[in-house]
Amino acid sequence: SRNGEAMDEADEPIGEDPAADDRLVRLSTETKHTANKAFRDGDYPRALELYRRALTRLVEVKLEQHKEGRELKVSLESNYALCYLKLQDWSKARDAATRCLKWQAAHIKALFRRATAVMELGDFEAALRDLQELTTQQADDPATSSLRQELQRRIAKDEAQKRKHAAKVFANSDLYADKEMVSAAAPAADASGWEKRFAEKIQSGKPLFDEFEAARKPRAEPPPGWEVTVDERGETWTRAAVDASIETQETMA
Repeated sequence: SRNGEAMDEADEPIGEDPAADDRLVRLSTETKHTANKAFRDGDYPRALELYRRALTRLVEVKLEQHKEGRELKVSLESNYALCYLKLQDWSKARDAATRCLKWQAAHIKALFRRATAVMELGDFEAALRDLQELTTQQADDPATSSLRQELQRRIAKDEAQKRKHAAKVFANSDLYADKEMVSAAAPAADASGWEKRFAEKIQSGKPLFDEFEAARKPRAEPPPGWEVTVDERGETWTRAAVDASIETQETMA
């Protein structure tokens, strides 16, 4: 797979140079090649350690003035992200890909790897943003299309679970004493229809409970001298104290 598995190699070998930056870049490049071999052998922890070592050597390099060093930094961070994906450490994969993209905003492999990581983390909006950028650059790439389909499947599954949970919570709520009215609002023997209706209610932006206002009533008649009100927080019982200027409130569980 072009995006998911391919390793980044330096475009040209970096020759020896007495300058400190050149020396550090050369050593980092050699370490990167060793790391790539470990990755191809399936030794991801070893590859990860070697990529980290190569990146550490670049810390002292003035990357703004060193083209080869910048390109190596981008390549190492991208491969670092790939290692973390293989180890299923989604947060660190996302962070490594983000560091790569700070140096090269349109880096295809880093975008793909970050989109994969944030999707696994459940950040579907972030994954969509990266996939939109990927589609702009390579609309027909099979790996990108496959990742987009997987993201769409997960979004649909997540939304269905949220609708089901919301409908269940509402149907089992103690907020309304008249359960028959609540049940009658749903199509007979059609749970999915009720879930759909509830989802439409949410999407409309209107209050969820206004149409059931008539169903609100106390669970029991208050004794003499007490008053009871019902709202979204539950029942509140109020009575006058001995001193008429003082009121005492008690909330029934």
